[in-house]
Amino acid sequence: MFKEPISAPQLRSAFEKLGVKAGATVWVQSSWNEFYNFPGKPSSVIDLLLDLIGPEGTLVMSAIPLKVDDCKILEIHREPVSTGLIAETFRRYRGVKRSIHNSSSVIALGPRAEFLVKDHQLTETPWDPESPYQRLMEADALCVGLGVGRFLATLTPLHAVESILRHENPDFAAIFHGSTTYRWRTREGDEGTHTYLNRNGAFDAAWLGRHYPRDQYIEFRLSNLWMWSIPARDAIMTGVSLGRRGINMYRMPWYRRLIA
Repeated sequence: MFKEPISAPQLRSAFEKLGVKAGATVWVQSSWNEFYNFPGKPSSVIDLLLDLIGPEGTLVMSAIPLKVDDCKILEIHREPVSTGLIAETFRRYRGVKRSIHNSSSVIALGPRAEFLVKDHQLTETPWDPESPYQRLMEADALCVGLGVGRFLATLTPLHAVESILRHENPDFAAIFHGSTTYRWRTREGDEGTHTYLNRNGAFDAAWLGRHYPRDQYIEFRLSNLWMWSIPARDAIMTGVSLGRRGINMYRMPWYRRLIA
Protein backbone atom coordinates (compact mmCIF):
# COMPACT_ATOMS: atom_id res chain seq x y z
CA MET A 1 0.00 0.00 0.00
CA PHE A 2 1.21 3.50 -0.83
CA LYS A 3 4.09 2.04 -2.83
CA GLU A 4 3.24 3.61 -6.17
CA PRO A 5 6.35 5.28 -7.62
CA ILE A 6 6.25 9.06 -8.00
CA SER A 7 7.74 10.35 -11.23
CA ALA A 8 9.19 13.82 -11.71
CA PRO A 9 6.29 14.83 -14.03
CA GLN A 10 3.78 13.64 -11.41
CA LEU A 11 5.56 15.63 -8.70
CA ARG A 12 5.62 18.71 -10.92
CA SER A 13 1.90 18.35 -11.60
CA ALA A 14 1.24 18.00 -7.86
CA PHE A 15 3.19 21.20 -7.15
CA GLU A 16 1.11 23.01 -9.77
CA LYS A 17 -2.07 21.68 -8.14
CA LEU A 18 -0.87 23.14 -4.84
CA GLY A 19 -0.63 26.57 -6.47
CA VAL A 20 3.11 26.77 -7.12
CA LYS A 21 3.47 28.97 -10.20
CA ALA A 22 5.69 31.45 -11.99
CA GLY A 23 6.59 34.52 -9.94
CA ALA A 24 5.28 33.11 -6.66
CA THR A 25 6.95 33.35 -3.28
CA VAL A 26 6.73 29.84 -1.86
CA TRP A 27 7.50 28.76 1.70
CA VAL A 28 8.24 25.02 1.86
CA GLN A 29 8.49 22.72 4.87
CA SER A 30 9.36 19.15 3.99
CA SER A 31 10.49 15.73 5.19
CA TRP A 32 12.76 13.87 2.77
CA ASN A 33 11.97 10.63 4.62
CA GLU A 34 8.51 10.71 3.06
CA PHE A 35 9.86 10.89 -0.51
CA TYR A 36 10.78 7.19 -0.53
CA ASN A 37 8.61 6.54 -3.62
CA PHE A 38 10.34 9.32 -5.55
CA PRO A 39 13.54 8.18 -7.31
CA GLY A 40 15.11 11.63 -7.42
CA LYS A 41 17.38 13.46 -4.99
CA PRO A 42 16.59 16.35 -2.61
CA SER A 43 18.01 18.67 -5.25
CA SER A 44 15.51 17.24 -7.75
CA VAL A 45 12.64 18.50 -5.56
CA ILE A 46 14.28 21.91 -5.16
CA ASP A 47 15.01 22.23 -8.88
CA LEU A 48 11.40 21.37 -9.75
CA LEU A 49 10.15 24.11 -7.41
CA LEU A 50 12.65 26.66 -8.73
CA ASP A 51 11.73 25.83 -12.32
CA LEU A 52 8.03 26.32 -11.59
CA ILE A 53 8.42 29.70 -9.85
CA GLY A 54 11.01 30.89 -12.38
CA PRO A 55 13.48 33.76 -12.02
CA GLU A 56 10.79 36.12 -10.68
CA GLY A 57 9.78 33.74 -7.91
CA THR A 58 11.32 33.25 -4.47
CA LEU A 59 11.74 29.94 -2.65
CA VAL A 60 11.86 30.07 1.15
CA MET A 61 12.49 27.39 3.79
CA SER A 62 12.98 27.10 7.52
CA ALA A 63 16.66 26.85 8.47
CA ILE A 64 16.69 26.44 12.24
CA PRO A 65 20.33 25.85 13.21
CA LEU A 66 21.28 22.27 13.97
CA LYS A 67 23.20 23.26 17.10
CA VAL A 68 22.40 26.23 19.29
CA ASP A 69 25.13 27.30 21.70
CA ASP A 70 24.63 30.75 23.20
CA CYS A 71 28.23 30.72 24.41
CA LYS A 72 29.64 30.60 20.89
CA ILE A 73 29.41 33.05 18.01
CA LEU A 74 26.75 31.96 15.54
CA GLU A 75 28.53 31.68 12.18
CA ILE A 76 25.23 31.84 10.34
CA HIS A 77 26.72 31.05 6.91
CA ARG A 78 28.32 27.84 8.22
CA GLU A 79 25.69 26.37 10.51
CA PRO A 80 23.78 23.34 9.12
CA VAL A 81 20.02 23.25 9.54
CA SER A 82 17.87 20.95 11.66
CA THR A 83 14.86 21.21 9.34
CA GLY A 84 15.53 18.30 7.01
CA LEU A 85 17.69 17.17 4.12
CA ILE A 86 15.84 19.18 1.47
CA ALA A 87 16.35 22.39 3.47
CA GLU A 88 20.01 21.57 4.15
CA THR A 89 20.57 20.89 0.44
CA PHE A 90 18.86 24.18 -0.42
CA ARG A 91 21.02 26.05 2.09
CA ARG A 92 24.05 25.14 0.00
CA TYR A 93 22.65 26.48 -3.28
CA ARG A 94 24.55 29.36 -4.77
CA GLY A 95 22.92 32.71 -4.01
CA VAL A 96 20.77 31.55 -1.10
CA LYS A 97 20.39 34.20 1.62
CA ARG A 98 19.90 33.37 5.29
CA SER A 99 18.37 35.36 8.11
CA ILE A 100 20.40 35.86 11.27
CA HIS A 101 18.65 34.05 14.10
CA ASN A 102 19.87 31.24 16.31
CA SER A 103 16.46 29.66 16.91
CA SER A 104 14.32 30.50 13.86
CA SER A 105 16.57 31.24 10.88
CA VAL A 106 15.15 31.24 7.33
CA ILE A 107 16.78 30.67 3.92
CA ALA A 108 15.56 32.16 0.66
CA LEU A 109 16.51 32.41 -3.00
CA GLY A 110 14.97 34.86 -5.44
CA PRO A 111 14.11 38.56 -5.87
CA ARG A 112 12.31 38.81 -2.50
CA ALA A 113 14.98 36.94 -0.53
CA GLU A 114 16.79 40.01 0.82
CA PHE A 115 13.52 41.65 1.87
CA LEU A 116 12.50 38.52 3.75
CA VAL A 117 15.73 37.81 5.65
CA LYS A 118 17.43 41.16 6.21
CA ASP A 119 16.12 42.26 9.65
CA HIS A 120 15.60 39.05 11.58
CA GLN A 121 18.39 39.88 14.04
CA LEU A 122 16.50 43.04 15.07
CA THR A 123 13.32 41.36 16.24
CA GLU A 124 12.05 41.12 19.82
CA THR A 125 10.44 37.74 19.13
CA PRO A 126 11.45 35.45 16.25
CA TRP A 127 8.14 36.09 14.44
CA ASP A 128 7.71 39.89 14.69
CA PRO A 129 6.63 42.16 11.78
CA GLU A 130 10.29 42.60 10.77
CA SER A 131 10.82 38.82 10.68
CA PRO A 132 10.67 36.69 7.53
CA TYR A 133 7.52 35.04 8.87
CA GLN A 134 5.26 38.08 8.90
CA ARG A 135 6.92 39.39 5.75
CA LEU A 136 5.64 36.27 3.99
CA MET A 137 2.23 37.94 4.17
CA GLU A 138 3.58 41.11 2.54
CA ALA A 139 5.11 38.97 -0.20
CA ASP A 140 1.75 37.22 -0.75
CA ALA A 141 3.54 33.92 -0.17
CA LEU A 142 2.13 30.43 -0.47
CA CYS A 143 2.95 27.99 2.36
CA VAL A 144 3.48 24.39 1.28
CA GLY A 145 3.87 21.22 3.34
CA LEU A 146 5.52 18.19 1.74
CA GLY A 147 5.56 15.02 3.81
CA VAL A 148 5.18 16.85 7.13
CA GLY A 149 1.83 15.39 8.10
CA ARG A 150 -1.73 16.40 7.37
CA PHE A 151 -2.74 20.02 7.02
CA LEU A 152 -1.18 22.40 9.53
CA ALA A 153 0.58 19.69 11.53
CA THR A 154 3.78 21.66 10.99
CA LEU A 155 3.85 25.31 9.91
CA THR A 156 6.49 27.50 11.54
CA PRO A 157 5.03 30.84 10.29
CA LEU A 158 1.97 30.10 12.45
CA HIS A 159 4.01 31.31 15.43
CA ALA A 160 3.47 34.82 14.06
CA VAL A 161 0.02 34.53 15.64
CA GLU A 162 1.35 34.70 19.19
CA SER A 163 3.76 37.47 18.21
CA ILE A 164 0.81 39.53 16.96
CA LEU A 165 -1.58 38.74 19.81
CA ARG A 166 0.87 39.14 22.69
CA HIS A 167 0.32 42.90 22.50
CA GLU A 168 -3.42 42.59 23.13
CA ASN A 169 -3.94 39.34 25.03
CA PRO A 170 -2.26 38.50 28.37
CA ASP A 171 -2.48 34.76 27.66
CA PHE A 172 -0.36 35.16 24.53
CA ALA A 173 1.96 37.58 26.31
CA ALA A 174 2.54 34.90 28.95
CA ILE A 175 3.87 32.51 26.31
CA PHE A 176 6.97 34.70 26.10
CA HIS A 177 9.12 34.81 29.21
CA GLY A 178 12.86 34.79 29.61
CA SER A 179 15.26 35.84 26.88
CA THR A 180 18.26 34.60 24.93
CA THR A 181 21.27 36.66 23.92
CA TYR A 182 23.79 35.45 21.38
CA ARG A 183 26.54 36.80 19.18
CA TRP A 184 26.54 36.37 15.41
CA ARG A 185 28.95 36.74 12.50
CA THR A 186 28.33 36.73 8.74
CA ARG A 187 30.48 35.49 5.88
CA GLU A 188 31.40 39.11 5.15
CA GLY A 189 32.74 39.57 8.68
CA ASP A 190 29.87 41.65 10.07
CA GLU A 191 29.23 40.92 13.74
CA GLY A 192 26.59 41.78 16.29
CA THR A 193 24.57 40.74 19.32
CA HIS A 194 20.89 39.88 19.38
CA THR A 195 18.53 39.38 22.33
CA TYR A 196 15.07 37.91 21.80
CA LEU A 197 12.22 36.67 23.97
CA ASN A 198 11.84 32.92 24.48
CA ARG A 199 8.63 31.13 23.55
CA ASN A 200 7.45 28.61 26.16
CA GLY A 201 4.83 25.89 26.33
CA ALA A 202 3.74 22.88 24.28
CA PHE A 203 1.47 23.42 21.28
CA ASP A 204 -0.59 21.39 18.81
CA ALA A 205 -0.94 23.01 15.39
CA ALA A 206 -2.73 19.98 13.95
CA TRP A 207 -5.55 20.45 16.47
CA LEU A 208 -5.85 24.09 15.46
CA GLY A 209 -5.97 23.13 11.77
CA ARG A 210 -9.41 21.57 12.14
CA HIS A 211 -10.80 25.07 12.77
CA TYR A 212 -9.62 26.43 9.40
CA PRO A 213 -12.22 26.79 6.62
CA ARG A 214 -11.78 23.94 4.15
CA ASP A 215 -11.76 26.31 1.19
CA GLN A 216 -8.65 28.09 2.54
CA TYR A 217 -6.28 25.22 1.86
CA ILE A 218 -5.52 22.41 -0.59
CA GLU A 219 -4.65 18.94 0.68
CA PHE A 220 -4.11 15.64 -1.10
CA ARG A 221 -1.87 12.59 -1.19
CA LEU A 222 0.42 11.53 -4.04
CA SER A 223 1.21 7.85 -3.44
CA ASN A 224 2.25 7.93 0.24
CA LEU A 225 3.18 11.63 0.22
CA TRP A 226 0.78 14.03 1.90
CA MET A 227 0.89 17.56 0.49
CA TRP A 228 -0.95 20.73 1.40
CA SER A 229 -0.82 24.45 0.75
CA ILE A 230 -2.35 27.62 2.15
CA PRO A 231 -1.63 31.32 1.52
CA ALA A 232 0.55 32.72 4.29
CA ARG A 233 -1.89 35.53 4.99
CA ASP A 234 -4.79 33.09 5.43
CA ALA A 235 -2.71 30.81 7.65
CA ILE A 236 -1.58 33.59 9.98
CA MET A 237 -4.60 35.89 10.03
CA THR A 238 -7.07 33.04 10.46
CA GLY A 239 -4.94 31.96 13.40
CA VAL A 240 -5.15 35.50 14.79
CA SER A 241 -8.93 35.53 14.36
CA LEU A 242 -9.25 32.14 16.07
CA GLY A 243 -6.93 33.27 18.87
CA ARG A 244 -9.13 36.26 19.58
CA ARG A 245 -12.02 33.80 19.98
CA GLY A 246 -10.05 31.67 22.43
CA ILE A 247 -9.09 28.97 19.92
CA ASN A 248 -5.34 28.46 19.64
CA MET A 249 -2.67 25.79 19.33
CA TYR A 250 -1.67 26.24 22.98
CA ARG A 251 -5.11 25.00 24.11
CA MET A 252 -5.64 27.91 26.52
CA PRO A 253 -6.83 28.11 29.27
CA TRP A 254 -4.98 24.78 29.79
CA TYR A 255 -1.71 26.60 29.15
CA ARG A 256 -2.62 29.39 31.55
CA ARG A 257 -3.09 26.82 34.31
CA LEU A 258 0.28 25.29 33.44
CA ILE A 259 2.24 28.51 33.98
CA ALA A 260 0.20 29.88 36.90
